[in-house]
Order: sequence, then structure tokens, then C-alpha cells
Amino acid sequence: MAEKYNQPSVSVIVPGLNEAGNIEKAISVIIEALKKQKIDDYEILLIDDGSTDGMDKIVDRMAAENDRLRPFHNPIPKGLGYNFRTGVFLAGKNYVGWFPGDNEVLPESMSNTFSQIGKADAVVAYTANPWIRPLYRRLLSTAYTSIFNTIFGLRLKYFNGACFFRREALKNITMTTDSPAYMAEILIQLIKKNGATYIEVPHYIKARSYGRSGVLKWKNVYMIGKTIISILPRIYFQSRGRG
Repeated sequence: MAEKYNQPSVSVIVPGLNEAGNIEKAISVIIEALKKQKIDDYEILLIDDGSTDGMDKIVDRMAAENDRLRPFHNPIPKGLGYNFRTGVFLAGKNYVGWFPGDNEVLPESMSNTFSQIGKADAVVAYTANPWIRPLYRRLLSTAYTSIFNTIFGLRLKYFNGACFFRREALKNITMTTDSPAYMAEILIQLIKKNGATYIEVPHYIKARSYGRSGVLKWKNVYMIGKTIISILPRIYFQSRGRG
């Protein structure tokens, strides 16, 4: 059962790789969304994932101007999974989650997400306007979601969204992958194995105005497959052994 807080405290992880043209606006929108929901107890963990476009300097400057921002720098790109694990480890608030540093998620969707924090163990986001992305990415995303739902008997609308969690609920979760499948690894264990409660919220996104996404790489496809194989025994064999 999720703990209830009148005013939940929130750690927001904001990872970015070469998002010098997006990161300031992304942080501004996140802060405004937190204020709109009257969440006063928050911190923002800014993770520069080995950027080479000057994002590191922007992150440090923003943190110097606002003591709620905590900057962290990877010497080389580590991947979303690594950055999320790092953020969870560093987080000091009751709820923890992330928004991308590319300023992709619209302000209303961020505000809606924050409004649901405290109502369940997990606030699970899904893309409500996928047509804004290229057709090949939409097809891959649909296949990805269908595969995970079929293998693990779930009905989630999306496995790669900007989700938020009750931090205590993540303590019994094994997080191993640096690949884009890191969120699926978390959600499957939380919901299928631990029986966590969750709320799905729509995220409306916009096309990026600066830079490009590096998610679709063959290396990531391989790592996603590897992650599926590693999750299977944790769900179907370890849980049986306990019963």
C-alpha cells in the first residue's frame, strides 16, 4: 500500500547527453510544474552524461544559481539505466522519478504527473501522441511494448516513459541494465513480482528543437534482448521458489 503524504517530497532526475540547447528550458518547465502542484520539498538531480556540447558548463552554472539543483557529471556516456540508478542512489526525497533533459514532455503532462504522486507506488507514463515521432520508431515501440506485455503477462501501455516511484518500493528491485530497457526491468519487478500499485498517466510530447535522440542503436536492441533474458528467472523462478 502506498504511503500517503499531504505534500510529498520529490527527487527529480534529469539526465541529458548533449542537450545544451534544451536543458535550461527543461529545468524551468519542471520547476514550474512542481510549483503548480504546490510541491515545495523537492530536489533536481542534473546528470550530464558525458556531454561534449557545453551542457556540463550550463548544468554547473544553473546549480550555482539554485541550491535545489544538484549537478553530476559522467566522464563518458553511461546510458539512461546507469543515470537512473545513480539518481535513485543519490535521491533524498520520498518519491523519485525522472524527466528527460531534452524538454520533450509538455508542461501540462509534467504537472499531471506530479499531481498523481502519493496516490500509488508508481506513476507510469505513456506517450499519448506517438504520431509526433517517426513511423519506424512508433513501430519499434509498439513491438517492444507488446513483447514485454506478452512475456510477463502485463497490460501496460508503455515501458519507456518518465515514471515516478515511492522510493521505498525501489529498495527491493534489482536494477542491472544501462540500456533503454531499464524502466521495463523496474516496472516488471515492481508490478509482476512485488504487486506494487500503479497509475498510468498520459504524456504529450513535442518534437525536439535541438540535437537528436541516440536511443535507437543496434547495441541497445541487443541489450534489450539481454535484459529480457535476465528478468525471466527473477520473475518466474525466484518467485516460485518462495511460494
